[in-house]
Amino acid sequence: MPKFTIKAAYACAASLALFFMSGCHSSQSSQFSASAQAFPVGVQPFDNYLNEVERYLREHRTFITDNKAREMSMNMPFECGTQYRNIGVLLVHGLGDSPYFFRDVANAMCSEGIHVRTILLPGHGSKPGDMLKVSYQQWQKETNHHIRLFSEEVDNLYIGGFSTGANLTTIASFSMVEELDIKGLMHFSPAFKSRFFVSRLAPYIDSLFPWPNVEEEDNPSRYNSTAMPGFAAYQESVNVIQDLFSQSDERKRTLNLPVLMVVAEKDSVVDTTKIAEQFRDNFAHPRKCLIWQGEKKPEVPDNTLIMQTMNVPEQRISAASHMSTLFSKHNPLYGTESTFRICDNGQGSDAEARCKAGEKVWYGPWGFKPERENGELISEKKESVYARLTYNPYFDEMIDELLAFTGKAEAFCKTN
Repeated sequence: MPKFTIKAAYACAASLALFFMSGCHSSQSSQFSASAQAFPVGVQPFDNYLNEVERYLREHRTFITDNKAREMSMNMPFECGTQYRNIGVLLVHGLGDSPYFFRDVANAMCSEGIHVRTILLPGHGSKPGDMLKVSYQQWQKETNHHIRLFSEEVDNLYIGGFSTGANLTTIASFSMVEELDIKGLMHFSPAFKSRFFVSRLAPYIDSLFPWPNVEEEDNPSRYNSTAMPGFAAYQESVNVIQDLFSQSDERKRTLNLPVLMVVAEKDSVVDTTKIAEQFRDNFAHPRKCLIWQGEKKPEVPDNTLIMQTMNVPEQRISAASHMSTLFSKHNPLYGTESTFRICDNGQGSDAEARCKAGEKVWYGPWGFKPERENGELISEKKESVYARLTYNPYFDEMIDELLAFTGKAEAFCKTN
C-alpha cells in the first residue's frame, strides 16, 4: 500500500476515537500556542545550559500559580553532588513531565556520593503549546548531546530515565555503550510499548489533530494536556526501540549492559508484560534486576526479580501507577502530606467530583477498576473512588537497589 494511502487510512480510523477523547477545555488560550523562540539545544558546558534554559522559561512559561519561583524550580534541569566525579547518573524525564520527577531519587543518590544530572527535553517546562514543535529526532539528539557532555565529567557513567526518557537513553546506549563505556541503565516505568491506540496513530495524524486532549493545567510539575506532536515523538521512540529489539542478528538486538528497571504491573500507560519480556530477552548482561510492583509474577528468571506487592490496604493502595515509582512519601507535592490529588483518573465525573471534594479515596493507576464478583465489590477496602497513586511505598528499598547497582552498597537484586 502506498505511504500516503496508509497515512490517510490511519487518519480516518483515528477521527472518531479522537472525537471522543477530546477534553472539554478550549485550546485557544495562549498556553496552547507555540512560543516564537526556539528552545535552547546543544548548549555547553552544563552551567551555560542551565542559564539558557532559565532565561527561556522566564520568558515563555505560562505560570499556573502565584508562586513563580517554585514553578521555575520544578521545571528547571538540575544537578547535585557536583563535588563527586567517580560515579555520575544522567536522568531523562518522560512525555509532558519535568526534571522534578527525579528530585527524590537524585537527592537520595547525591547524599551517598553520586553526581546526578537531569535535563529538560525541548517543548517541556514552558507551556503545552510548545509541544506543537517537538520531534523524536530533536529529543534524541539532545539526549545524546548531554550523555556525551556528562561522560567527560565523570569516571563511571550511568544513564536512564522515566517513561519516554528510558526509551531515549536505551536507544542512545545501542550506539554509545562501547564508545563512552556506559556502566548501566536505570529505568523507571520504561515506555518501550504503549497501551494506547492513539499513540500508535500519532505519527500519521499529528498535523490533523494537534490536540487530542486539552485539560485544565493545575499541576506545576508537568503538563496535563499533550499536543499530538508530543505523542508522535514518543511513538517514534517506541518504533525505533522496537526495531532495535527485533533485529534478526541476536548480537544487534541485545544490549550487553547492566540494567535496573522499576515497573508497575498495573501501569495503565505501557504494556508491562511486553516490557518484562524485553527485559528478559533484550538485555543480555547478567547484572540486571527487575523490581516488579504487583501481584502476578512476570516470566523472568527468579535471580533477576524483586516482587513488591502493591496491595497495601493500610495505606489505601490497590496498585502502583506509571508515575508512582519515582516519589517518596515525603515529597511535598506527591507525598502523603500533600493536599494535591490527581482525581482525573478515568473513573467518571461523579467519582472525580467526590475525589476533588476531599472524600476518602483509595489509590491506584489511571483507570483502575476495583475487583468485583457478581457485580459487587469483593471487599470494602476496594472503594469506588480512586485518586492516582503518586508515591512509592517501597522508595527506600528502591534507593538501596540503585546504590547497590552503582557499587555503593552490597547485595544487588536481593530478594526476601
